[in-house]
Amino acid sequence: MTYDPALPRPAYLPMPRPTHYAVSLRLAPEAEDCLIPNVTLLRLCVALAMQRTRFDLIAAVVLPRELHMLCEVADRSLGMDRAIRMICSTFEEHANMDGPIWQAQEDPLEISPAVLALRARFIEAAPVRAGLVGRAEDWPHSSVHKRGELGIAVA
Repeated sequence: MTYDPALPRPAYLPMPRPTHYAVSLRLAPEAEDCLIPNVTLLRLCVALAMQRTRFDLIAAVVLPRELHMLCEVADRSLGMDRAIRMICSTFEEHANMDGPIWQAQEDPLEISPAVLALRARFIEAAPVRAGLVGRAEDWPHSSVHKRGELGIAVA
């Protein structure tokens, strides 16, 4: 087989690099501590958002008044805004709470690949920093239990 220079070479289109975001969702001050009692509902809301907005969860932890996630988005143009809105609105719709549940949303923080593992450990250590447990592994609502497994890690 010989190379014919008259034929055009196919253009090389690099695959977009995944983008990583740290997301923190906090309950409004007037909302009661409803995340732990409704952790199954919250997990389902995150799973639905993952399916519909195409992001993967690298690390996550549910605290009594906060949800912290480290997410990977294959296409940077998709961002995390739609996923965050979906998680919040679906949880509000099904949690049967009166009044606003969530604080105003902070923008997702883009995380460099160089510090990805460090940020994951930081998120999973949140229960220790909050004084809820002595070791991250002792908190039941954390992706620390999914480390090393294949599949989706949901807090």
